[in-house]
Parts: sequence; C-alpha cells; structure tokens
Amino acid sequence: MARWECCDLGETTEFLGMHISHDRKNQKIFIDQCEYLEKVLACFNVVTNPTHTPLPSEFSFKPNEKQCNPKFRQKYQQLVGSLIYLIIGLRLDIGFTVVKLAQQMANPSNDHYQVGLHLCRYLLATCRYWLAYNGLSNELLVAYSDSDWGQDHDHRKSTTGYFTMLAQRITFWFSHKQKSVALSSTEAEYIVLSDCSHQLICKGILLGQCLVT
Repeated sequence: MARWECCDLGETTEFLGMHISHDRKNQKIFIDQCEYLEKVLACFNVVTNPTHTPLPSEFSFKPNEKQCNPKFRQKYQQLVGSLIYLIIGLRLDIGFTVVKLAQQMANPSNDHYQVGLHLCRYLLATCRYWLAYNGLSNELLVAYSDSDWGQDHDHRKSTTGYFTMLAQRITFWFSHKQKSVALSSTEAEYIVLSDCSHQLICKGILLGQCLVT
C-alpha cells in the first residue's frame, strides 16, 4: 500500500488506562492512573483505613503449607493481576511488594491476601500520585541500581532492582530475583550493575536514534 488512512485525534489525553495532561507553557507532561486505581479499589471494597506503607511492619513472605481453595486462589490472582498492571504503568513504589505477592499466586494464604489488601489501603492514601516530566530540565538518562543479599529464605537468591530517569522522572524500572546465588553482597551488586548497564546502553542508543530522527 502506498498510503495509510489515518486521522488526527488531537492532543493525547489517555493511553492504556493512563491519563495524560500537558503544560505547554512550562514544557511539562503529567501522567496518572487515578481512574483505573479507583476502579480496582472499588472492586475489592477498599474505601477506608488508608495506610502509609506498602507492606505491614516486619512481615515475612512464607509459602502456604496448606492447599488453598480454588475460588480463593482466583480472587487472589485477580487482586495481584490488577496490581501488576499498576506497576507496569506508573507505580514503581509498589513494585517490590507486588513481586512478592505474585510469587505466591499458585497457592496463596489468607495472610498473603491481607497483605494485598494492606497494599490497596496504601494506594488509597496515595491515589492522586502522578509522574511529572520536566522538559526544561535538559536532563538525559540517569540510572540507579541496588540489590539485597540472599534475602529469599527458601533459595537464598538476591533481589535485583534498578530504574532509569529522563527529564527528572522515572521512565523504566525493574525488580526480579537473580538467577544464581550470589556468594557475597559485592557479587550481588555486580550482577544488578551489569543488568542495569545493559538496559541503559540500549535505551541510550534508542534515545540517540530518536534525537537524530
């Protein structure tokens, strides 16, 4: 085909459940998921008792030793699935907790579900959070990385975490269990630094191509 049929729908205001607004004068873009989050909280009847931490104090994720009810498992998976969509979109701050909850989806316990509801109450308190990208900052890609060391009590694997920033706000984040057991905290840090550097190089190349274009 020589031509594609298309039409101009005007300024972008929504994309995949994310609300987008612009401040042309100050060259800023604001992105939030408030509308989607409100639907999730209403679905699980979380409307009171907001909290200010993603995890209860000193909670430790332990596997469920009993077999859970299939209906309860489905309900738990619906909750975690809804939260996963939030961390894919904007909410980096709940990433660690959601990853831990997702690791229990095959056989969750009521304690795990209560942690999920606790996280929802944290989201209730922070429902109006958004990302604001400052076009006047002229800040290029910046990255931060970190890891724990052997905090998984079942496999003794470390957890990797890193994120990149552009225009003073986060553009990419990642958290996952490392594939091998690190023999020292230094080794765990080298693993996450390697993964973060790989992402930073790839994104730097893509950004350079966009600027050239």
